[in-house]
Amino acid sequence: MKVKIDLEDEKLRERIVKIVQEVGFLINESSDVIITDNLKEQDRWMILVSENVPENIPEGVLDVIDPRLPDFLLRKKFEMVKVYLKFPSGILSYLEDEFEKSKRYGFPLSVIYLFFEDDGTARRVYEILRELLRSSDRFDFLKRNEIMIVLPGTSKEGAERLLKRLKRKFLRLDWTKQPMLEYGVAQVEDWMETVEDLLASLESSLRRL
Repeated sequence: MKVKIDLEDEKLRERIVKIVQEVGFLINESSDVIITDNLKEQDRWMILVSENVPENIPEGVLDVIDPRLPDFLLRKKFEMVKVYLKFPSGILSYLEDEFEKSKRYGFPLSVIYLFFEDDGTARRVYEILRELLRSSDRFDFLKRNEIMIVLPGTSKEGAERLLKRLKRKFLRLDWTKQPMLEYGVAQVEDWMETVEDLLASLESSLRRL
Protein backbone atom coordinates (compact mmCIF):
# COMPACT_ATOMS: atom_id res chain seq x y z
CA MET A 1 0.00 0.00 0.00
CA LYS A 2 1.41 3.38 -1.06
CA VAL A 3 1.39 6.78 0.65
CA LYS A 4 2.45 10.26 -0.32
CA ILE A 5 3.79 12.43 2.53
CA ASP A 6 3.22 16.16 2.14
CA LEU A 7 4.34 17.91 5.34
CA GLU A 8 5.97 21.33 5.69
CA ASP A 9 7.95 20.43 8.82
CA GLU A 10 10.98 18.53 7.49
CA LYS A 11 11.86 17.02 10.88
CA LEU A 12 8.30 15.76 11.31
CA ARG A 13 8.31 14.47 7.75
CA GLU A 14 11.45 12.38 8.41
CA ARG A 15 9.86 10.99 11.57
CA ILE A 16 6.61 10.05 9.79
CA VAL A 17 8.53 8.51 6.87
CA LYS A 18 10.39 6.22 9.28
CA ILE A 19 7.20 5.16 11.08
CA VAL A 20 5.07 4.47 7.99
CA GLN A 21 7.89 2.45 6.44
CA GLU A 22 8.08 0.35 9.62
CA VAL A 23 4.31 -0.23 9.38
CA GLY A 24 4.72 -1.41 5.78
CA PHE A 25 3.58 1.52 3.64
CA LEU A 26 5.52 2.32 0.47
CA ILE A 27 6.20 6.00 -0.21
CA ASN A 28 5.20 6.93 -3.74
CA GLU A 29 3.77 9.92 -5.60
CA SER A 30 1.11 7.65 -7.12
CA SER A 31 -0.42 6.77 -3.77
CA ASP A 32 -3.46 5.19 -2.12
CA VAL A 33 -3.48 7.82 0.64
CA ILE A 34 -1.83 11.18 1.32
CA ILE A 35 -0.42 12.18 4.71
CA THR A 36 -0.62 15.96 4.93
CA ASP A 37 -0.96 18.98 7.20
CA ASN A 38 -2.94 20.84 4.53
CA LEU A 39 -6.70 20.33 4.11
CA LYS A 40 -6.79 22.04 0.72
CA GLU A 41 -5.88 18.86 -1.12
CA GLN A 42 -9.01 16.70 -1.05
CA ASP A 43 -8.88 14.55 -4.17
CA ARG A 44 -8.00 11.28 -2.42
CA TRP A 45 -7.97 9.53 0.96
CA MET A 46 -6.13 11.68 3.47
CA ILE A 47 -4.54 11.39 6.91
CA LEU A 48 -4.41 14.85 8.43
CA VAL A 49 -1.48 15.60 10.75
CA SER A 50 -2.64 18.30 13.14
CA GLU A 51 -2.45 19.13 16.85
CA ASN A 52 -6.12 20.20 16.70
CA VAL A 53 -9.10 18.46 15.12
CA PRO A 54 -10.83 20.83 12.65
CA GLU A 55 -14.51 21.61 13.19
CA ASN A 56 -15.55 20.43 9.74
CA ILE A 57 -13.54 17.43 8.65
CA PRO A 58 -13.85 16.64 4.90
CA GLU A 59 -15.30 13.25 4.00
CA GLY A 60 -12.02 12.04 2.51
CA VAL A 61 -10.08 12.36 5.78
CA LEU A 62 -9.48 8.89 7.24
CA ASP A 63 -7.97 10.10 10.51
CA VAL A 64 -6.52 13.14 12.28
CA ILE A 65 -3.18 12.34 13.89
CA ASP A 66 -1.59 14.45 16.60
CA PRO A 67 2.17 14.70 15.89
CA ARG A 68 2.85 15.12 19.62
CA LEU A 69 1.99 11.43 20.21
CA PRO A 70 4.95 9.13 20.98
CA ASP A 71 6.24 7.00 18.11
CA PHE A 72 4.66 3.74 19.28
CA LEU A 73 1.19 5.32 19.35
CA LEU A 74 1.70 6.92 15.94
CA ARG A 75 2.73 3.50 14.69
CA LYS A 76 -0.50 2.00 16.08
CA LYS A 77 -2.49 4.78 14.42
CA PHE A 78 -0.95 4.07 11.02
CA GLU A 79 -1.40 0.33 11.51
CA MET A 80 -5.10 0.94 12.18
CA VAL A 81 -5.40 3.07 9.04
CA LYS A 82 -3.65 0.41 6.98
CA VAL A 83 -5.96 -2.31 8.24
CA TYR A 84 -8.98 -0.08 7.60
CA LEU A 85 -7.88 0.55 4.01
CA LYS A 86 -7.59 -3.19 3.42
CA PHE A 87 -10.54 -4.28 5.56
CA PRO A 88 -13.00 -1.43 6.29
CA SER A 89 -14.93 -3.67 8.70
CA GLY A 90 -11.80 -5.20 10.23
CA ILE A 91 -10.98 -5.99 13.82
CA LEU A 92 -9.63 -2.53 14.66
CA SER A 93 -12.77 -0.84 13.36
CA TYR A 94 -14.77 -3.26 15.50
CA LEU A 95 -12.58 -2.44 18.51
CA GLU A 96 -13.23 1.27 18.06
CA ASP A 97 -17.00 0.68 17.95
CA GLU A 98 -16.93 -1.50 21.06
CA PHE A 99 -14.71 0.97 22.89
CA GLU A 100 -17.28 3.72 22.33
CA LYS A 101 -20.08 1.45 23.60
CA SER A 102 -18.04 0.50 26.66
CA LYS A 103 -17.38 4.13 27.55
CA ARG A 104 -20.96 5.21 26.88
CA TYR A 105 -22.78 2.43 28.75
CA GLY A 106 -20.16 1.29 31.26
CA PHE A 107 -19.88 -2.24 29.87
CA PRO A 108 -16.57 -4.05 30.47
CA LEU A 109 -14.41 -4.57 27.41
CA SER A 110 -11.08 -6.37 27.22
CA VAL A 111 -8.64 -6.96 24.42
CA ILE A 112 -5.85 -9.52 23.95
CA TYR A 113 -2.91 -9.15 21.57
CA LEU A 114 -0.86 -12.13 20.37
CA PHE A 115 2.42 -11.97 18.47
CA PHE A 116 4.21 -14.99 16.96
CA GLU A 117 7.60 -15.28 15.27
CA ASP A 118 6.03 -16.78 12.14
CA ASP A 119 2.66 -16.84 10.43
CA GLY A 120 2.43 -20.65 10.48
CA THR A 121 2.25 -20.59 14.29
CA ALA A 122 -0.30 -17.77 14.12
CA ARG A 123 -2.55 -19.82 11.82
CA ARG A 124 -2.49 -22.81 14.20
CA VAL A 125 -3.49 -20.57 17.12
CA TYR A 126 -6.20 -18.98 14.98
CA GLU A 127 -7.82 -22.41 14.68
CA ILE A 128 -7.61 -22.94 18.46
CA LEU A 129 -9.40 -19.63 19.01
CA ARG A 130 -12.33 -20.80 16.90
CA GLU A 131 -12.99 -23.43 19.58
CA LEU A 132 -12.32 -21.29 22.65
CA LEU A 133 -14.22 -18.07 21.96
CA ARG A 134 -17.87 -17.18 22.38
CA SER A 135 -20.00 -16.10 19.43
CA SER A 136 -19.97 -12.52 20.80
CA ASP A 137 -16.16 -12.38 20.77
CA ARG A 138 -14.26 -11.24 17.69
CA PHE A 139 -10.72 -11.98 16.59
CA ASP A 140 -8.68 -11.49 13.45
CA PHE A 141 -5.18 -10.98 12.11
CA LEU A 142 -3.53 -7.56 12.35
CA LYS A 143 -0.63 -8.91 10.33
CA ARG A 144 0.18 -12.45 9.25
CA ASN A 145 1.82 -13.17 12.63
CA GLU A 146 -0.30 -10.94 14.90
CA ILE A 147 -3.80 -11.61 16.24
CA MET A 148 -6.11 -9.35 18.17
CA ILE A 149 -9.03 -10.63 20.25
CA VAL A 150 -11.84 -8.27 21.29
CA LEU A 151 -13.96 -9.46 24.23
CA PRO A 152 -17.12 -7.38 24.81
CA GLY A 153 -18.66 -7.77 28.25
CA THR A 154 -15.45 -9.30 29.63
CA SER A 155 -13.30 -7.97 32.48
CA LYS A 156 -9.52 -8.19 32.44
CA GLU A 157 -9.74 -11.11 34.89
CA GLY A 158 -11.99 -12.97 32.44
CA ALA A 159 -9.62 -12.21 29.57
CA GLU A 160 -6.67 -13.53 31.59
CA ARG A 161 -8.56 -16.77 32.30
CA LEU A 162 -9.12 -17.17 28.56
CA LEU A 163 -5.45 -16.46 27.95
CA LYS A 164 -4.44 -19.20 30.41
CA ARG A 165 -6.63 -21.72 28.59
CA LEU A 166 -5.15 -20.64 25.27
CA LYS A 167 -1.57 -20.94 26.55
CA ARG A 168 -2.26 -24.46 27.86
CA LYS A 169 -3.58 -25.56 24.46
CA PHE A 170 -0.75 -23.75 22.69
CA LEU A 171 1.96 -25.54 24.69
CA ARG A 172 0.31 -28.94 24.14
CA LEU A 173 0.53 -28.69 20.36
CA ASP A 174 3.14 -30.83 18.62
CA TRP A 175 6.06 -28.48 17.94
CA THR A 176 9.38 -29.32 16.32
CA LYS A 177 10.92 -26.51 18.39
CA GLN A 178 9.76 -24.34 21.29
CA PRO A 179 7.46 -21.70 19.80
CA MET A 180 7.64 -18.03 20.76
CA LEU A 181 4.51 -16.20 21.91
CA GLU A 182 4.33 -12.57 22.99
CA TYR A 183 1.02 -11.54 24.51
CA GLY A 184 -0.73 -8.70 26.27
CA VAL A 185 -4.12 -8.01 27.79
CA ALA A 186 -5.88 -4.78 28.72
CA GLN A 187 -9.32 -3.58 29.81
CA VAL A 188 -11.14 -0.30 29.19
CA GLU A 189 -10.64 1.86 32.30
CA ASP A 190 -12.26 5.09 33.50
CA TRP A 191 -9.22 7.26 32.66
CA MET A 192 -9.16 6.18 29.02
CA GLU A 193 -10.56 8.71 26.58
CA THR A 194 -9.77 7.11 23.22
CA VAL A 195 -9.05 3.67 21.83
CA GLU A 196 -5.39 4.77 21.58
CA ASP A 197 -5.29 4.84 25.39
CA LEU A 198 -6.46 1.23 25.43
CA LEU A 199 -3.83 0.27 22.85
CA ALA A 200 -1.14 2.02 24.90
CA SER A 201 -2.17 0.02 27.97
CA LEU A 202 -2.10 -3.14 25.87
CA GLU A 203 1.41 -2.27 24.64
CA SER A 204 2.71 -1.76 28.17
CA SER A 205 1.31 -5.15 29.26
CA LEU A 206 3.29 -7.20 26.71
CA ARG A 207 5.05 -10.29 28.05
CA ARG A 208 6.74 -13.30 26.47
CA LEU A 209 5.84 -16.94 27.09
